[in-house]
Amino acid sequence: MAKLSMRSSVFKTLVTVLFLGAVVVFVAARTEPQGPGSAIESTQSQTEAQSQNQPQQPEASSHESPYSGMGTVPTKEDMGNLAFAAGFKGKDLPEGSGTAKLGADIFAGRCSMCHGPNAEGVHWDPMAFSPLHGPRLGGGNGVPIFNRPPGRITTLAYSAPSPMVIFDAIAVEMPMFKAGTLKPDQVYSLTAFILFKNGIIKEDDVMNRETLPNVQMPNRNTFPASDDVYMDMSKRGCYQNYGVCLGD
Repeated sequence: MAKLSMRSSVFKTLVTVLFLGAVVVFVAARTEPQGPGSAIESTQSQTEAQSQNQPQQPEASSHESPYSGMGTVPTKEDMGNLAFAAGFKGKDLPEGSGTAKLGADIFAGRCSMCHGPNAEGVHWDPMAFSPLHGPRLGGGNGVPIFNRPPGRITTLAYSAPSPMVIFDAIAVEMPMFKAGTLKPDQVYSLTAFILFKNGIIKEDDVMNRETLPNVQMPNRNTFPASDDVYMDMSKRGCYQNYGVCLGD
């Protein structure tokens, strides 16, 4: 009996020690500092609470370019002769002036090798050594039409709706291999020369930023008369070739 009583006492003591140990571990777990994960969750909760208390900012426009704020606005020096390019009404034409008489000498030295000495054009022939080729620029006598009759000569001057088309092409794309090297006075003079060679202006007429937009081109009525129409397809209406307009 004495041994049984001793074993019972030892068992009770062991159970008591285990119970007290479990209590200590439980209390320690409740009072220890939070781990990294808990700290992050707590910070996120605080951030969300603060954002809810702040007024809502308007959303960025869906049309805002992803490149907004990058780079700088190019100057005319950066753009070179591209800055000379003018719209349909010539509102961006540069300062300067020229006549067909002045343009004749420039044409002979800068343009005749591709477009002929009299602006009649140069056509490359098979097996010819020279690769130069340029369209006819002078001697036009009619606007483009369907089933063009024999003898009708349609040049750029008889196709373009505005004299600025000729001015822009010369300023930005000419001369060959040295595009963009012409000065405004030279571009005005060459434009005047081409217009004169097509019988549109007189040889002594001065072309500048005021007079050039007033030149009436033979094919002007085939095209819309507003810059806005060119930028908005829905406003064009006439979208068929050969002047057949079916509307919207």
